[in-house]
Amino acid sequence: MVGILLGLLLWAQEPANQPVPYTLADRDRLVRLEERVANMEKELALFREQYRQEMAELRAQLARMESRHDSSIGDLRTQLAHMQSRSDTQFYTLLTILIGFIAFLLWDRRKALAPMEAKVAELQKDADKLSRLVQSLREYARTHPDLAEILRRYELV
Repeated sequence: MVGILLGLLLWAQEPANQPVPYTLADRDRLVRLEERVANMEKELALFREQYRQEMAELRAQLARMESRHDSSIGDLRTQLAHMQSRSDTQFYTLLTILIGFIAFLLWDRRKALAPMEAKVAELQKDADKLSRLVQSLREYARTHPDLAEILRRYELV
C-alpha cells in the first residue's frame, strides 16, 4: 500500500519537474511590463516632486497666515493694554473727583455750621445768665410771696 502511494506521488510530480517553455511572446510581454513599471516609477517620482513642491507652498502659506495672525493678535493685545490703561486713568480720575467732592462737602458743612456754632455759644452764655437770674428770683421769691406767685404763674418755681 505504501508502494502504491509512493508511486502515485512520484507520478504526480513529474510534470512539475518538467522545464517551462519560455516563448518569444513571453519575452515581449516581460519587456513591455518592465517598460510600464519604469514609466510608472518615473510618474511616481514626478508625483513625489510635485507633492513636495505643493507641501512646501502650503507650508509657506501657513507661515504667512500665522505671521499675519500673530501680528493681529499683537495689535489686539496692544489695544487691550491701551484700553486697560485708559480705564484705569478714568477710574482714578473719577475717584479723585469723588474725594474732592466729599472734601468740598465737609468744608462747606463746617463753613455753614461755624456761624450757627457761634450763635449757639452766645445763646449758651445767655442761657447761663438766664439760669442764674431765675435762680436769684427763686431765692428772692422765698421772702416775697407776691413774686413767688408770679413765678408760679410762669412755671419758674
